Amino acid sequence: MAHYCSLNGTITAQEKASLGVTDLAVLRGYGIFDYFLFKYSRPMLEEQYLQRFYHSAERMGLGLPLSRQELSRHLRELIAANGEDKGSIRLVLTGGYSPDGYSPGTPNLIILQHPWPNTPESYFTEGIGLISHNFQREWPEVKTINYLTGIKLLPEIRKAGALEVLYHDNGILRESVRSNVFIINDQEELITPDTNILFGITRDSVLKAAAGLLPITTREVRMEEVYGAREVFITGSNKSAMPVVRIDGRPIGDGKVGHWSKIMKEKLEAYREAYFQQVKV
Repeated sequence: MAHYCSLNGTITAQEKASLGVTDLAVLRGYGIFDYFLFKYSRPMLEEQYLQRFYHSAERMGLGLPLSRQELSRHLRELIAANGEDKGSIRLVLTGGYSPDGYSPGTPNLIILQHPWPNTPESYFTEGIGLISHNFQREWPEVKTINYLTGIKLLPEIRKAGALEVLYHDNGILRESVRSNVFIINDQEELITPDTNILFGITRDSVLKAAAGLLPITTREVRMEEVYGAREVFITGSNKSAMPVVRIDGRPIGDGKVGHWSKIMKEKLEAYREAYFQQVKV
């Protein structure tokens, strides 16, 4: 359990860190975040995650108090202070203290350290369920803190015995609320949407890890293809490549974890481990 967090570049005891009530993240839910794992005391795919974080900040008109190099160094200082060699990091950049309750102010940068994901093994051996929902995120390429729709649907998700909600835009597949989505069709093509989504770092890792294994296509995907797919899996920093065996109560393929879903998880984990073996300490 992490004892320390960081607020605007200062490492402090987590129970003592505080944010003022006039911050726009509190008043209007305006802000961004990112989340990634670390292992061997080093952030995983750090360059890609920080690039996305700074890109999101720029798109939202939010300036960071630390340069990318300073933030990289500070992450290692926080990890060292907490004394854990693996876990996860959450970066949050708020809208700042607003002078009028609406306009952004000077952003606050929060860094939280969490444990390594404790994902039940059954999610990978037995697969998970999803429900679908017609929804297009307003700013899909930016990782904002606005998860209103997904949180609102939690009772429905739990009632269905599902793990997450799958978003589509009038029948066009987009993404899961906290994951990207891949399907494998009867021709054994690996297919994933390519527009109006958050371009996940794990999504990118899967595309690279799968190169040469089977045909890969990024394009518009209709929900009919999803329901009729041989296999479906979702990807995310804390999900790896997680097989989906039912959507809206309908079985995917034979309703069991498929061959390629298992292979994609193995290849992704190998790709991630290779990053740590190649990265400079």
